[in-house]
Amino acid sequence: MCRYAVKTYKSHYVCFTCRKSFKQPAVYDILRRIEKEKVYHEPDGKSINIGSVFVNRKESRLFKLPNTEEGKELVSTLENRVIRCPECRSIMADLGKDFKAPKKTAAKEWKIIESLFKTGKCFHSCGCDGIGYIPKNPMDYQMYLKTILLDYQVSLTACQKIPIEEFPDKAEEIKYWSDRIQRIKTEIIDNKFEIM
Repeated sequence: MCRYAVKTYKSHYVCFTCRKSFKQPAVYDILRRIEKEKVYHEPDGKSINIGSVFVNRKESRLFKLPNTEEGKELVSTLENRVIRCPECRSIMADLGKDFKAPKKTAAKEWKIIESLFKTGKCFHSCGCDGIGYIPKNPMDYQMYLKTILLDYQVSLTACQKIPIEEFPDKAEEIKYWSDRIQRIKTEIIDNKFEIM
């Protein structure tokens, strides 16, 4: 059973500059909290701060009808909010509920985590299987990138071999795998690893 279905967990947002991680509630949790505020407080027009978003209690009644334009607008605002680091004010990266931050002094591990994020790796899961393998040192990371690069190249080759009649979205799929391959190659070069 998915552990995230049973209990509410917050997502980990990371500042790579400060090497710190902060938790933030998901949109669904913010909406539940707005509804709770509405139930226990009379709408007196005062604003409340929920997850770095100011919401007017009078507006919180919109969630009786979430399909209204105002309700959709508030959901969109919450989904597109920018989370900033409380220390340096730079935009933080959402690494998911399964992320476990290394110590602030572990500079090599933080560099690997940032590099993984640039390649598209995040720590979002349903809570059943965990986050998978995370390299701990530069040598392991080099092997990890090369393995992922080979897997992506195999996927691209397999996609290119399928006739367009059997696979109408072939062009999009080829673009997807080409972009992924380019991201991995960029990280290999940025980390001064050898490309196979």
